[in-house]
Amino acid sequence: MAGILLIFFRSAPDFMGADFFQNLIDKEVTISGKVIKDPDDSDGKLNLTLTSLRLSSSSQDNIELNGSLFTQVSGVDIQRSDIVTISGTLSEGFGSYSAAIFRPELARVDRPEPGDLFLKFRDFFSSGVKNYLPSKQSGLALGYLLGQKTGVDDSFKNALRTVGLTHIIVASGAHLGVLIGVARRLFGKISRFFSLLSSIIFTLLFVGVTGLSASMLRASLVVGLSLLAWYYGRKVRPERLILLVAAIALIVNPAYLTDLAWLLSFASFSGILIVAPILTHFFYGNHKKPGFLSSTLISSISATLLCAPILLYFFGSISLISIFANILILPTISIAMGLTFLTGAFAIFIPFLATIVSRVTLIVLNYQISVVEFFSDKKVFLVELPAGNPLVFLLLLPTIIVVILAFIIQKKRSSSYLSKKT
Repeated sequence: MAGILLIFFRSAPDFMGADFFQNLIDKEVTISGKVIKDPDDSDGKLNLTLTSLRLSSSSQDNIELNGSLFTQVSGVDIQRSDIVTISGTLSEGFGSYSAAIFRPELARVDRPEPGDLFLKFRDFFSSGVKNYLPSKQSGLALGYLLGQKTGVDDSFKNALRTVGLTHIIVASGAHLGVLIGVARRLFGKISRFFSLLSSIIFTLLFVGVTGLSASMLRASLVVGLSLLAWYYGRKVRPERLILLVAAIALIVNPAYLTDLAWLLSFASFSGILIVAPILTHFFYGNHKKPGFLSSTLISSISATLLCAPILLYFFGSISLISIFANILILPTISIAMGLTFLTGAFAIFIPFLATIVSRVTLIVLNYQISVVEFFSDKKVFLVELPAGNPLVFLLLLPTIIVVILAFIIQKKRSSSYLSKKT
């Protein structure tokens, strides 16, 4: 009850902002706001998400509003953290947006000084990678390493979506997992506390570089809670961790409940932590561990089972061979990330080595691009349904039933084991 009241209290300003917008639909307004995440380049236009909004209209002036606004502009250089002022006709919002303005008139763009220092560092590093890799490959590489999707062209984004691999260019737990592994290897021998501290610092720096997107918030919360549990010698049950992280994320921003990236992030995360162990136990029992290829296959199937209804609901299509694409691509992503990082680092300090490493990086990236394009052309395996049909979520029922039965069986076995022991 306390949690429900807290969520209502937290979400009230956003709902009030949405209600205020409703009174101004189809009216001319001027709005200024902060660009909260990297602009998404689509068909030559920049898709912007603005927050910290201030609105002026014929009846009101400089009113501060909650909520977020979607808008599109073109022909201008806009970055995360810029203050953008636009004017136009206010339209109905969609998804997590309270309102939208299409084809606005761009009044001004302000870039506060010193600006977003993390963004400046990221752009400086990215420019080094772009100098040594072609645009298509560098866009994919920076999407892996930094979750920077602006360099990925629209045709390849569509191919990734067709094959079910959109998640690979979203900064998430996989990226943080690599960073935490590096931190614990470097500083774990000093002390347990120093390993925890360095891991948290690495996480905060990475979040600063990539931006606090919905999937990044989920990943950083999971990493933070898992690190604390590890430090104090505690084990966290997956279902409790998922519920706790979801609750914290929705308190931070209740609109995440309608955010596609957030939903896919939690669906894949839940599949890997809850469904995958059940499938592993079914095929291998308690004492035998699956190999790398089998583990990847089980994880891919588990994540696909939970993500499929969401993709069908939002896009109306999903590929039946996405599992095979995941198996061929996922094992090489960490290699691509490492090589991309070395290319960027050597580009700054040792350009000669950057030339050598970039050639190896190009081989890996070309292989991945070929796999995606090969599977995306197999339209015969593409399942298409009308988008926006809530009945597609009935596909989750078999998975939910299996999870519940597995949980009941596990409880009974634990109880019988304890009774025999006593």
